[in-house]
Amino acid sequence: MVAGFGVIAVGMVAVLLWLSNRGPGETFVANAAASKNGPMQVVTQVSRNQKYDSTARPMEYLDRGLVGLETKGGVFLSWRMLGTDSIDIGFNLYRNGKKVNPHPLTKSTNYLDVDGNVNDKYAVEILAAEGPLERSDAISVWPRKSVVASEAIRKRRPGVAFKEIPLASPPTEQHVPGDMSVGDLDGDGTYELVFEWEGPEPWIEAIDLDGNQLWRISCGPNTTAHKLALLVYDFDGDGRAEVACKTGPGTKDGLGNQLNQGPAATDDDSEIVERMTKHLTVDKAYISIFKGDTGEELTTVPYLPALGSKEEMKENWGDGHGYRASSIKAAVLHHKGIGPLLVFTRGIYTRIAMAAFHWDGKQLKQIWTFDTKGHPQYAGYRGMGNHSVAVGDVDNDGSDELIYGACAIDHDGRGLYTTGFGHGDSHALADHDPDHPGLEFFQGHEDDIHGLSMRDAATGEILWEIGSKSDVGRAWAADINPDFRGSECASSATPNLDCQGREIMTRYNPYDAVVYFDGDLQRELRKRTAIDDGSGPLGRILTGWYFGAANLHSTKYDANLVADVLGDWREEIIFRRSDNRALLLFTTWIPTEHKNYTLMHDPVYRMNVVVQNIGYNQPAHVGYYFADGPPKPNIRMVTDHLKK
Repeated sequence: MVAGFGVIAVGMVAVLLWLSNRGPGETFVANAAASKNGPMQVVTQVSRNQKYDSTARPMEYLDRGLVGLETKGGVFLSWRMLGTDSIDIGFNLYRNGKKVNPHPLTKSTNYLDVDGNVNDKYAVEILAAEGPLERSDAISVWPRKSVVASEAIRKRRPGVAFKEIPLASPPTEQHVPGDMSVGDLDGDGTYELVFEWEGPEPWIEAIDLDGNQLWRISCGPNTTAHKLALLVYDFDGDGRAEVACKTGPGTKDGLGNQLNQGPAATDDDSEIVERMTKHLTVDKAYISIFKGDTGEELTTVPYLPALGSKEEMKENWGDGHGYRASSIKAAVLHHKGIGPLLVFTRGIYTRIAMAAFHWDGKQLKQIWTFDTKGHPQYAGYRGMGNHSVAVGDVDNDGSDELIYGACAIDHDGRGLYTTGFGHGDSHALADHDPDHPGLEFFQGHEDDIHGLSMRDAATGEILWEIGSKSDVGRAWAADINPDFRGSECASSATPNLDCQGREIMTRYNPYDAVVYFDGDLQRELRKRTAIDDGSGPLGRILTGWYFGAANLHSTKYDANLVADVLGDWREEIIFRRSDNRALLLFTTWIPTEHKNYTLMHDPVYRMNVVVQNIGYNQPAHVGYYFADGPPKPNIRMVTDHLKK
């Protein structure tokens, strides 16, 4: 890089930067001589033009995920196109062993069989130039279910087909099936569900999509719901996902055994760790990894970053009673030279610290740490955390970065940049502005200065910001309306905006969430348990509470999970049933001519499904502009030794 000057426009303020020759990963300091808020210091990193490592990224093996739904017009079927498939791959469908389609299906990965019925069995066959490659196992059709809300609603609203997944009895009547993640726990190419039982003492449970229980982990009295930092991913690359989370004295694994490795081998399993209010104030917390298919403890190590002493708590974390010190987050980053890294963090309001580990199947090895305390070069990162995190290869070097609110941490644990804009509640990492190179990061801020901002996710350059008069407590950014290129942005304290920060005359609700559900290339809006077509002709698509669906987390109205779990590229949405005795899985029944790879083989989307349950639930976005069509994923599928 040649030394020189660069200019970043921040609102009406020009920030003059001196770009000096640096080594990879080094930082430079940018001083804003004319900031409207006085002098500020922004630590950032400018990427060298490094050659992109073309090694295909390992991603999980998935089967075709064929699903069939009874509809008024027959049986609707959809299935996966994998990220390793050719875009022109063809398929055949079989009903009760007989081929349904007269010609190979090459234009889409869904089909409406007008002659099918709920009693039929279906399979999908994958075609290659030389002929059929393989045929899936036969699946049954999901029957349409009637509305349960009331007789009056039942008469005017048709039923829909969805999957009702029965649950075993809750640990107690106070427990609610809560935040959820997915992973292939047994290596068969089908996802299992891993979720928290949120209650006085949280539990973690794994089930298959039919509701068969694999295991339950009792997290014990020294853990707290929403602070478990639950991660589900294939950490060691053997083709089967493991489960990691924060644990403590008294935790029992999926076999019913007390933790017995590392610091847990000599602790007092009956100890109740001291708390002030509901937050731990004594540093007895662990990180444990469990075997995905059995829940057996594989390893336990002390939780890092450490809490520290009660005397240091206020100085380190911002209060003396444990709340801010209990701001625990976690993520999985792909490191091209090592493999998946598990990153555990502490702090968002003042001090920010984190530690990265790699699980090789035998040992959990610490790889790096990051800490604003004791590192003056990272002073500008203090207080920059959000209530959730995002992950993606934002600088295009083949490894993931951690977007931690208003700052970003590189894959090697060094600071990538900080904007100085502070803490916030909502964010979205995506290609929001397809005419700006790379990914952008949208963020709502808690102060009354910055309001909303859109930045270059790789460099931290502020593309635009709009002030607000209050905390931006709710916000989202997604492509909802094809009349506007790129994402639209809504918040609780600003007008609706396009991807370049210009006001648009729409009336989107900032309390909504987004989901791919109908057949167009834009996302739909989820309002509590309902799904609405945000800009198209369909209006209300689904009213989940008619069928017993219920939300989580009080005023946040979260679903348990929104992800591409089954079928084609549209997303599934999972709610708890209002009696907490079942989960309701809804998938689309709407035909589409658009063909796309499964979203789970897009690395940005997949890693943000991993962290969807961390902190305040945020939707996952793909790493490209969806309306322009998918690029061919540069991936390879991990197939474990069981499939040889």
